[in-house]
Amino acid sequence: MGEKGVTTLMIAGGGTGGHIYPAIAIAREFVARDAARRVVFVGTARGLETQIVPKSGFPLELIDVGGLKGMGGANVVRNVLRLPRGFVQAWSHISRHRPNVVLGVGGYSSGPVLVAAGMRGIPTIIHESNAFPGVTNRILARFATKVAVAFPSALPRAIVTGNPIRQEFFENSGQRPTANGKRRLLIFGGSQGSHVLNELMSGALLFLAPLKDRLEIVHQTGQRELERVQANYRASAFSSARVVPYLDPIAGEVANADLVVSRAGAMTIGELAAAGRASILVPFAAATNNHQEINARVVEKAGGAIVITESKLSPERLGLAITEVINDPDRAARMGAAAKTLAHPDATKKIVDLIELIQKTT
Repeated sequence: MGEKGVTTLMIAGGGTGGHIYPAIAIAREFVARDAARRVVFVGTARGLETQIVPKSGFPLELIDVGGLKGMGGANVVRNVLRLPRGFVQAWSHISRHRPNVVLGVGGYSSGPVLVAAGMRGIPTIIHESNAFPGVTNRILARFATKVAVAFPSALPRAIVTGNPIRQEFFENSGQRPTANGKRRLLIFGGSQGSHVLNELMSGALLFLAPLKDRLEIVHQTGQRELERVQANYRASAFSSARVVPYLDPIAGEVANADLVVSRAGAMTIGELAAAGRASILVPFAAATNNHQEINARVVEKAGGAIVITESKLSPERLGLAITEVINDPDRAARMGAAAKTLAHPDATKKIVDLIELIQKTT
């Protein structure tokens, strides 16, 4: 397998940053251990992997597949008819790159690649980042050589590794400085922002007005709604709030927050746990299999978050929840410590250890 003297890891999957960024962390750890190693990614032309993977310095191969769950009738038929072609393309990429191990991280391309690898006797491993796995990983888990998960209840016979989280989040954890005596609230909805969080937070400013002398706000809106949300803040008691389209690096912003309001994607959950930050989580209602709410409930059960579903969310409800935590610093600290218990600082190392183990024993 692989080129002579070279160990090759093929990573299949993508679509969202929640799949791709952990995969890149794994790839970097894998090649850092031995110069005679290479990693090749396999994804689709429609996923974020086409932007993110090449920038990270790894080669990306493409296959033509699409999703089946949640699609309309015509799309389901079209995507079923594309499966044979996607499988042939996956087989071809495996023939050309001759991987020693294939890792699936979820997403449309994982299925054909891991099935083709299994048929050729190549050891396979899947990593599931969410508390409730997608349909691809639920099927593949039955046949994979090893299964790694971020949450203990995600899949049977799995090894709990956690999600690979950038080291900056662990390095910036601990008690944040409060030099000016004010508490800090951070609102973010991912790189594109969240319309729901933007709308609800704009309305919640009225209910937060009594905190205007004790609360600083940083709000990441996404580019499209920046000007409108900025105008809402200027018209409120928090006219000095920092309202920006994008926060980079985000690790320092999380570290400087006493409370975070965010969605509940697997990577966001992992980052908040790594930093040990209290949160109010608003799961994305349209997430496949409602996996964001399932992720959020894990943190809530541990005591690290307040969960408010979109169906129960209102400006007043959000304002009240923020006020309760900001007015009780000890509670915020307890929630942060509880979130920290869910952190897995060695997740990337554990996954690469598992890859090396199955390579040696199969």
